[in-house]
This record gives sequence, structure tokens and C-alpha cells, in this order.
Amino acid sequence: MKRKFQISALSAKLIIGAVFFGLFMCVINSFVSYHEFKTQVESLYKNVTKQFAETAVSYVDPERIPYWLKDGSDGLWDSTNQRLNELTETAEVAFIYLTVLSSDYKSRTYVFDTVNSLVIDSKVIPLGFVQSLEHKTPDYIENLRLIMEEGKVQSYFSYSKKGGHVTTSIPVRNYMGKTVAIMSVVKPMEEIREYKTNYLRSMIFAALAFTALFIVLYTLSLFAGIIRPLMLIIDETSHFAEHHGELTGLLKKIKNRDELGLLAKSVEKMSVDMNKYISDLTAATAERERIGAELNVATKIQAEMLPRTFPPYKNCPEIELYASMSPAKEVGGDFYDFFMVDEDHFALVVADVSGKGVPAALFMVVAKTLLKDAAFTFKTPAEIFAHVNNTLCENNASGLFVTCWMAILEISTGKMTFANAGHTPPLIYKDRNISFLKTQPDLMLAAMEGMPYENHEITLGSCDRIFVYTDGVTEATNSEEQLYGEERLLKRLQLDTTKVLSPKEIIDFVRADIDEFVGGAPQFDDITMLEMLYKPTK
Repeated sequence: MKRKFQISALSAKLIIGAVFFGLFMCVINSFVSYHEFKTQVESLYKNVTKQFAETAVSYVDPERIPYWLKDGSDGLWDSTNQRLNELTETAEVAFIYLTVLSSDYKSRTYVFDTVNSLVIDSKVIPLGFVQSLEHKTPDYIENLRLIMEEGKVQSYFSYSKKGGHVTTSIPVRNYMGKTVAIMSVVKPMEEIREYKTNYLRSMIFAALAFTALFIVLYTLSLFAGIIRPLMLIIDETSHFAEHHGELTGLLKKIKNRDELGLLAKSVEKMSVDMNKYISDLTAATAERERIGAELNVATKIQAEMLPRTFPPYKNCPEIELYASMSPAKEVGGDFYDFFMVDEDHFALVVADVSGKGVPAALFMVVAKTLLKDAAFTFKTPAEIFAHVNNTLCENNASGLFVTCWMAILEISTGKMTFANAGHTPPLIYKDRNISFLKTQPDLMLAAMEGMPYENHEITLGSCDRIFVYTDGVTEATNSEEQLYGEERLLKRLQLDTTKVLSPKEIIDFVRADIDEFVGGAPQFDDITMLEMLYKPTK
């Protein structure tokens, strides 16, 4: 569907900005041009009046000035005054006057004063007239001092509604080079008003015309180079968001070789990448769902492989037992097992396969099967370990190994024979004390072929307990990277409640304490626990 053109907020801002920028530049250019015009006009008037003043000085004999002020006018004064009057008329200046300043610059005495006939309401100041300067500004007095003492030419511009005038004063020097008087020429600038008006009118008109042309050309260039491509990109990105990464092809109309062109190409590439990503994600999601379903089945199969009947044997009341295994992932490498070897011998196993996930779970199945099968052929845990170890080492290219603790209990006597293949030591409750059943551990299974293993013995009395676990218990970590540890486990099991709690209650108690310690930190390792209570009937 073809989109109806609309001026976007950004486009409006760009155009309005261009208008304001053009008007601003128009004002700045007008001001700068007028200032330059004024400077040039003032420079012109300054040079002209300076030339007139120098001409006027050439008419005067500086050596006669003191005599004229003392004795009054004479023939030379009259002829000089006549020539100054003629210069005033022909040069079209308003006044020409020569004055002598007092040493303290508080007054000046007129020697010559001419007035143009066109100047109305102005009288000629006579020879010897003393004029006070005390009402003059400090700048005015400073200018007089610069003329008298430093011989500088000074020009002063005064503007009014009628145009204004310029006064240029130069020093008058005697034959010794000393400044003895000041010659001043005042020229009206009535024509400057008309010049200024005409200049400003033409300049503003030209500036406005150029500004309008600039705004039009800039707006057209802005629309073609920025606004239109930008609107096409906005349309396409909106369509991209609403139609799951699909584009209409409008971006191909953008031929810019600038950042907008790169942006258009990036949006097109993003569409291609997004569609590929969606396709890959759909396939990956389907594959993940398939794997998840298979892992759920594997979790169920693994759980069903572990004995879950408690108490295990109704016809064997001497043994009360409970066990649990919580994998860190869908499937784990920990396992436990217990079974009757014969009518008077009961075997229990707790093991931990290195690694996690599916490889460890598969190795766990093999190890569990081999251990149980070997228990019906070999009589002691050490013999069982030696056989299973050699079997596991035969085709162990993956380098996995198993830590294992196994015991065989003679039910009638309470004698328990056990072996430890690199596993954590269990805890035993005996003679009203709980302690670790520590022995020198042998090498773990599947680590090295032909390794020997050692049997150990202990006799259980009535209500003695044994608590076997994997390192996932003691190495459970909280958010502060602290381990649960053997000491905390021992303290929890030393409570007097262990005398009255069942094996299931003991395991539930320990698991609740682990969860409280860990808090919200993730579980990194499988957690397996087995508690057995021996209750002989004799």
C-alpha cells in the first residue's frame, strides 16, 4: 500500500531550523555589511576632511598667531581669513576654525573661524574669543592633548536624524616643529543618510532574496537527500517490526552513498539475518524440545534404575534405610544401590562419576551394573572393586572415573566389611557418638588398571547408623562462595534428634539444611545421600 506523504516531526524541525538559520545569517550579514559600509564612509570623510585641514593650515603663518592674539587683526590676517572662507565655501564644509589651547586645557582662544553660508543660525566667533573647555568630556580633552603633545590627527563623528557631521583636527606647527594651535574642519554628512537608507534597502532585499533561495534549495536538497530516504527507512522498519522481519523492497529506491545509504543496506541485511535467525531459532527450538523430551525420559529411566522401595525388605527388619539422589542437570553421575547378596549379607553402594550430564549418566549405568553383578561373584568389596576397575579401564577413551564406597553387612552378626575407592568418608553413629569413618582411600575406579583395593571392617551394634554421601553435599556453595563443608554436616548430625529420627527424616533434615545454606545459588553438583539404621532382632 502506498504511503501518503506526511511531514514528520524531524523533517519539520530540519526545515524550520533551515529557515531560522537563513534568517539569522541574513541579519548577521546585514549587520556586518552595514558596519563595513559605515567604516568605509567614515574613513572616506576622515581622509577628505584631513586634506581640507592640511590645505587650511597651508594658508596660515604660525609665527604670526601670537601677534594676532596680542595686537589684533592686520592685513595678513584678513587675507588669510578670506582664503579660509573661500575654502569653506568651495569645499562645502560647515566650519573651519583655528584655536590656541591653554596649557591646562581648560580653555581655548579662537584665531580664525569661518562659517559656510548654507549653515543657518551660526555666527562667526571673533578673533581672541576665549571659550571654556571645562564642560567638555574627558575624552574630548584627551583628544586635544594627543593633538597638541603627540601631533596626532583626531576625527570625531557625530550622528543625528539628519545625518550628522565629522570634525577632523590636526596640529599647527611653527618653524621649530612645535605645535602651537589646532586647525579643525567640520564637514556635514547629510548625504550619508540617503546613502545609508539606499544601501540598507538594497542590502536587506538582496539578503532576503538569497535567504529565500537558500531555504528553497536547501529544503529541496534536504527532502531528496535526507527526508525522503529517512521516511522510506522508517516505513520499512515499521513493516519489518509488524511482519516478522519482512521488507517491501522500498529501500532499493535509496541510492545515497552516505550514512543513510549504509543504514538502508544495514536494514536490508538485518532483515536477511533476522529471517535466517528465526529459521535457525525455530529449528533449534524444535531440536531443544526434542532433546528436552528425551532428557525427561532419561531422567525418568535413571530414577527408575535406582532402588526406591523403603524400607527395602519387609522380611529383613534388621535394616532400615532411605536414600535420595538429586542431579544437578536432567541426568546425573551419582548413584546409590543396595541389595541382598544372600540371606545373611546385605550390600550397599554410593558412587560419584566424574563429570555431569549424559556422559556421566551413561558411565554410571555401566558402573552400577558391573558393581552389582560382581557382588554375586566376589565376596568382598575389595575384590569387587578390583574386578570392576579392570573392566572399566578396558574401553575408557573418555577418561571418566568413579569414586565409590561399598559395604557388605553380615546381618546376623553386624560385621560390616567396606572399601573406599577415592570416595568421601561416611559418618557413623556408634556408642552415642557421631564421627567420620575415615580410612586411607584407595584409587578411584577406572583410573588405572590392575590397582589393588583394601577391605576394612567394623561391627555395628543395635541402633548404630551409617550416613554415606557424595561430595555434592559438602561442596554445596552459597552466593558468597562458601562451602557447606564436613564440619557443618557433622554438627547437624550430632544433634540429639538423630537418636529418634528415621533415616528418611535424617536425609530430609540434612537436605533442608543444605537448601537453607545455599539459598538462591544454583546447584553445581549432584547430591546423593544414604542413611542406614541397623536394628538386630536378637
